[in-house]
Amino acid sequence: MFRRLRASLMRRFPWLQAQHPVALRDAHWMQQDPPRFIRRLTNPWTMLGYAAMIHGALFVLSMLVYNMMNPSVSAAMMPVLSPFLTPFGTPLATGMLASVLYWAMLIGICNHASRSIAREREAGTLGVLLLTPFPRHEVMLAKLAVVWRTWMPVLRTLTVIRLVALLIIPIAIASQQTREVSIVQALDVAGVLIFLAQPFAEAFLALGVSALAAMLARDGLWARAGAYAATFLAVGGLNGLTAGWLTFTAPTGALAGLLVPLGHWTPLVATAFPPFGRADYLVQTVALALGLVIIPILLGILALRGVNRRLALAA
Repeated sequence: MFRRLRASLMRRFPWLQAQHPVALRDAHWMQQDPPRFIRRLTNPWTMLGYAAMIHGALFVLSMLVYNMMNPSVSAAMMPVLSPFLTPFGTPLATGMLASVLYWAMLIGICNHASRSIAREREAGTLGVLLLTPFPRHEVMLAKLAVVWRTWMPVLRTLTVIRLVALLIIPIAIASQQTREVSIVQALDVAGVLIFLAQPFAEAFLALGVSALAAMLARDGLWARAGAYAATFLAVGGLNGLTAGWLTFTAPTGALAGLLVPLGHWTPLVATAFPPFGRADYLVQTVALALGLVIIPILLGILALRGVNRRLALAA
């Protein structure tokens, strides 16, 4: 059944095929793999091993700081290092590595998508591609599909890490005696789906705005700079608005404000510590869905429509 569905999608959307002529052309020169360290992190077991090593190193550092002769230095650093004196140090280190992987993915998508288009414009071959029998939107989508496939292993790993991280929700529920809703209800499920969908939505946003930046820029350097700026302004702005709203309206309070640079963990924290009232929880779920999934996807679609218009002018 899965094979029939996949074959049907490939016939309906030929630009998804890895054997598409435009995709093969890009795959020939594009660096398909992320940097070596990032490739290693795409293996969840390897990431867990790195996390255990980081935990061990910080455990030793914590013990040294704890035994320092200067009490003021020890008192200042211990609140930060104390979690690594517990078994929770390895999950925290895994979360740190997942954050590195998340931002590396966004940067890599910006770099590959902008370079894929800027290279054609600089070499003067974009117009030649548009003269091929393929529709102009298919040419562009085939090129961007190569970028998506390049970073798909990272998205799969982030999904696995997030599925494991969801264990924090039943633990949080068990610690909240007055909570009205349970893990099996629809709003909890919606929060989980938002958490799992967020990396894909923001990756799609980065893909779209990077392609648009490359179509608007003069050369490859400006294309990459524009892609980085547009992506991080969009992602950071949406994360900031969402975190600011949660700070003043949700039980997470100031914790949501601290999560602005780590907005990819915001849905998990907000779902684990939701409002007690069902109406407030519904509003919070809708706000998270809009800020972290729906609006990024819409922005990515608008950016791709802008790319198509620019291609029409270039044809």
